[in-house]
Amino acid sequence: MNEETIDLRELIEIVWKGKYIIIVSIIASMLIAGLLSIFVLEKKYESKATVQITSNTAAEGIVKQYIDSEFTNQVFAEKIKSQAFIDQVIVDDEVSNHDLKVTVDTVTSMISLTYTSGDPKKSSDVLTTLIDEQKIAMANALQNEFTLLADSYTKESKKLSNEIRDLIKLYNTTVKTNNLPEILILQTMVGNELIIDLTQEQQESMVNIDGEIQNELMQLQARIESKSVEYRKVLDQYQSVLTNIESFRPNPLIKTIIEPTVPKEPSSPKTVLNIAIGLVIGVMIGLGIVFIRKYWEETNPRNK
Repeated sequence: MNEETIDLRELIEIVWKGKYIIIVSIIASMLIAGLLSIFVLEKKYESKATVQITSNTAAEGIVKQYIDSEFTNQVFAEKIKSQAFIDQVIVDDEVSNHDLKVTVDTVTSMISLTYTSGDPKKSSDVLTTLIDEQKIAMANALQNEFTLLADSYTKESKKLSNEIRDLIKLYNTTVKTNNLPEILILQTMVGNELIIDLTQEQQESMVNIDGEIQNELMQLQARIESKSVEYRKVLDQYQSVLTNIESFRPNPLIKTIIEPTVPKEPSSPKTVLNIAIGLVIGVMIGLGIVFIRKYWEETNPRNK
């Protein structure tokens, strides 16, 4: 216990004797840290914004599925921080995706964006441009999807229309070939509506027809009816897509809750924090010098 007290007293005495060295070391370290923070280290400014993606839309069916799959927090976050996208919308080699931080809050569905730059106005302008251009890019991508979808429906409708025409032609040829009543001949189009149901008179005309031929006609009629249902469904989907192509807008699906800010103070370097770190380093350096000096004095042969 006594030896421990003596050791502690010796340590305190060593520190006290070297107090001026420690003080000078602290002042020097803090001064260097302050000068580096103020005059040497590059100042960085952070512009911050908050965006929210919502899938609330009046669209239905496959169109809504396309919108819901494209307009998500994850899709927005991944696309906006892509270097390829940044290079495309901003002609500035100094703009890097490393300076853009994107965080998605799974609870609030908010997307927090922070862009860091050496110029406060540039940080705000770049972030504003990225958000605005991403809205346009996502909208254009969806419009392209709608266009491709509409083209596919157009091709499908033409295919079904040709199949229906061929079936009706085959039906009518069967009627004529077997010298059946002409009243059984189907009209292809009346007011853009396919006539596929037999009238009462046509049904009565088929009573005395050969069973095999009648069965063939009934099968053709069923196939025509089935294809007609498909055709009308494709036309409805095509019209729905056309309506969405004309009316779709990215707003309010992508809402900028907080517009990109123009920072007034630099986010880094943090002068106060750096000076505090300098203080700690100064203390460590000062103590190191003091104890090394003590060790040097005690091990010096001249002092023995």
